[in-house]
Amino acid sequence: MEYAVNLFFVLVGYKKEARSPIFAPDQVISSMVDPVPQAVVSTVIVIGLSLTLLLIAIAIRIYDKYGTFDITKIKNLKG
Repeated sequence: MEYAVNLFFVLVGYKKEARSPIFAPDQVISSMVDPVPQAVVSTVIVIGLSLTLLLIAIAIRIYDKYGTFDITKIKNLKG
């Protein structure tokens, strides 16, 4: 689902024959792409990577404490 949303934002921000929104004093740009979808996609990628790393860290801590991922063998869960 995340990839589909990223692709959607890329397609929303696309303009044919448009330039990146980098300004210089001597340039006049008539058509440029929207930088907001690019920023949103970058943020989504960073959040997805952070969430993946957090889940891996939690899994490592569970395995270090209990020695298994089998929920039926972990008897000291409190919830």
